[in-house]
Amino acid sequence: KRVSHRRSLPLPCQHGRSVASQSCGSRELRNKARSPVDAKVSLIIPAYNAGGYIERALASVENQTQKPDEVIVIDDGSTDDTAARVIGFSAKSNLNITFEKQENKGPGAARNLGIKKSVGEIIAFLDADDIVYPDFLKQVVRGLRLHAHWIACFSDRDIVDINGRPTSKDLDHPKFRTIQKKDLGNGFAELTDNSLFSKMLEGSVIPMTIACRREHVEAIAGFDEDIWLGQDKIFMLKLIKRGTFGYAVNSLGTWQRHDKNLTHESNSLRRFPYTDLGLQRLLDTGDRLRLTAEELTQIKTTQAKLATQWVYAASNKHAAETLPLAYRLFRERRISLG
Repeated sequence: KRVSHRRSLPLPCQHGRSVASQSCGSRELRNKARSPVDAKVSLIIPAYNAGGYIERALASVENQTQKPDEVIVIDDGSTDDTAARVIGFSAKSNLNITFEKQENKGPGAARNLGIKKSVGEIIAFLDADDIVYPDFLKQVVRGLRLHAHWIACFSDRDIVDINGRPTSKDLDHPKFRTIQKKDLGNGFAELTDNSLFSKMLEGSVIPMTIACRREHVEAIAGFDEDIWLGQDKIFMLKLIKRGTFGYAVNSLGTWQRHDKNLTHESNSLRRFPYTDLGLQRLLDTGDRLRLTAEELTQIKTTQAKLATQWVYAASNKHAAETLPLAYRLFRERRISLG
């Protein structure tokens, strides 16, 4: 999602673990169990070549009515001035900012390093090109404190264009509107749809600007580091199988659309191998995730559908570099000459 994490994405493969790190800011928080009322909050921001956005994102965090106990920025091997901007902002900020730099390994690896470095019982995520309104953290954390059975809480967001002009709202998406939900009457709603996993699989996206209970993030082992595009959706699908999601009905942030978004249509051909890998990982862990027979069948159906769509898209763009993958899909009988 959102900030481009490299110009030339690798094919899915086994990831390495080496990390080059630099720290600015100190953390003096004890990682122990606390009651929901005094649970510590960690905010994680992955960034790749985000020099044009990162200070804006950090300023929106600094303006929160409820400050996070720590902010962890993971620079995923940027080649621009991202690091200098974070360090410069940290030097004059009252936020407890920890900065870590790793080699370019993708957004999933960056978020996982942030999770590893964090100490909060509540973990919130923010992408480097998004901003949150002053009450974001206060509201999503309040949602988790009011509703002990929620494993995650997100909010609606304003979608803005490259010039910052609002164009729509995130939760106005037709797919999201089909999800059954219950209005709790206090600024929050709860997702009550028994088919939530299936509807998310079809394409409805829960915003990545979300706060989650640490125990559940760790239970699903965080993000799949082999998936460079769409790893946030696989993360959400795994979380959905663990419990209930709630959300703040008001917009509490913005998502800016631009040509460097990983979700931009220009990445559609590159996204397929990672989407396919994510679906296969869900199948491989079906027992552990307690996927139903219907959900397993739907994943396989989605795989076949996406494979066909991808081949048509590749053909229309005359993308010769996609032929080896197309041939493999044909060999596996997931597409046909027809």
